[in-house]
Amino acid sequence: MIPYLIFGTLLIIVMLMPKIISTKFNYFTAFVLLFLFAALRGNGSGDYFTYLRYAELITSIKEVLNFSFPMEIGFRVLAYLNNLAGFHPQVVIAAMNLISLTCIYKFVDKYSPDKMLSILCFLPLYFQFDMHAARTAVAVGISTIGLKYLFENRLVKYTGIVFLAGCFHTAAWILLPFYFIRNLYLNRYLRLGSILMLALFSAVFSINDLILKFLQVLPFSYFYVKFSSYMHSSVFGYPFPIYDPRLILLLGINVAVFFFFRKGDRLENIFANLIWLNAVLMFVLRENTFFVTRLTAFFNIYTLVVIPLLLARYKLPGRKMEYAFIKLSTVYVYLLFTAGIVARGVEYKFFSI
Repeated sequence: MIPYLIFGTLLIIVMLMPKIISTKFNYFTAFVLLFLFAALRGNGSGDYFTYLRYAELITSIKEVLNFSFPMEIGFRVLAYLNNLAGFHPQVVIAAMNLISLTCIYKFVDKYSPDKMLSILCFLPLYFQFDMHAARTAVAVGISTIGLKYLFENRLVKYTGIVFLAGCFHTAAWILLPFYFIRNLYLNRYLRLGSILMLALFSAVFSINDLILKFLQVLPFSYFYVKFSSYMHSSVFGYPFPIYDPRLILLLGINVAVFFFFRKGDRLENIFANLIWLNAVLMFVLRENTFFVTRLTAFFNIYTLVVIPLLLARYKLPGRKMEYAFIKLSTVYVYLLFTAGIVARGVEYKFFSI
C-alpha cells in the first residue's frame, strides 16, 4: 500500500498547491504522475500479464493481420512496432497508458471548468482501467475525441473515431448508435422516469434473453457470440450490485442534471444524454457485471466534465458557502470511492527487467 499512499499524497499536493508557474503546469504535472505510476507498474489484475505475454508474440506483419488473435489490431500494431525496435513488452503497456492519458488530458483541458476536480473524478476509472485493463482505457480515451464531432454533426469523422477506438477494444462500437440520439431533447421527468422504470423492471425480469434475441437479428454474429459466452461464464456472468458506488453516484449525477443543466444548451444536452444513457445501460446490463463495467465506461468518462459543470452552477458570489460544501463533499466521496478500489486492488510493484 505504501506506493499508493506516496502516489496519492504527491497527486493531492500537486492538485492543491498554489500556482507556482501556472494552473496549466500543475495540471500537466498531475497527468505526468498518473502516467508514470501506471507505466512503471510491474503488477496488475485484469489483462496486465496477458498483455506482456501476447506482446511478445507479434513479430511479423502476418501476425498483425491475424484477426483470430485474441487482441485487437491496435494492440497488435503497437506490439509489432515494439518488437521491431527490440524493446521490452512493458513498453507496449506504457504506450497504451500514454495514448489513453493524453486523450483524457486534452478532453478535460478543453471541456472542464475545474480541471483538478476532473482529475479526482477520473481516479476510479484510472485505477480500474489504466492500471489493469489498458486496452479499454485506450479505447475510452480515444472515444472522447469524438465529442467534438457529435457537436458538429459530423457522422463520418465521428465514425472514424469510434473505429479507431474499436481498434483497441471492440466495446467502443456501442458509441456509434449514440450519434443518432445525441441531440434528442428528452423531458427531464421522462429521463428520471425511464431510469426508475428500468430499475424496477430489471429487478423483476431478466433482460438477458431480450438482448440475445436482439443480437441474433444483427447481420453478423460476433456480438451475439461474445455476449452469450460472457453471460454464461462462471467468472464474468454475475449480477452488478445495486449498491455499487458507481451506480449510486451516477443516479445522483442524473438527478443533479435534472435540476441544473440549462435547457437549450446543445453541448449540455449531449452530456445529459450521455449520462442518462449510462444509467440506462447499467440497468439493462445489470445481470452481467463485465458488460456494465466495460460498456458503461465509454459513457461514464463524461462525468469528469459533467460534475465540474454542475458545480459551476453554484460558483456565484451569493453561494460561496454552498459551493464550498458541495465541492468538499464531492472530493470526500471520490476520495473514499478511490480508496475503496485501491484497498481491493493488487499490491503495487515497480516494473523491473
